[in-house]
Amino acid sequence: MPAEDKRRAPRQRHDSVLELYDEFGKLIVGIGKLVDFSMVGACFSTTKLLADGERVNARLRLLQEGVLDISAHVVWSRRQANATLYGIEFDLVRKARP
Repeated sequence: MPAEDKRRAPRQRHDSVLELYDEFGKLIVGIGKLVDFSMVGACFSTTKLLADGERVNARLRLLQEGVLDISAHVVWSRRQANATLYGIEFDLVRKARP
């Protein structure tokens, strides 16, 4: 029997690039591969090391939603062979352009 899913919103699988920006949103400091997302958060993998609780500024390109600038914080991480998988919770999401 599968474990109970405690997520607050349904996730949609996605395969696109997530760009990580500096605190001012000007310089790309890393890139990641989006695994899935929902209205409240996302999961992505990257070689950039982030700490639990760390604030993240990023840009997502989603087909239906367009380009989104997000501010989020890391809620969990899981080391993999060549990268780390991170779960983030959105603090702010705004449309960058259509």
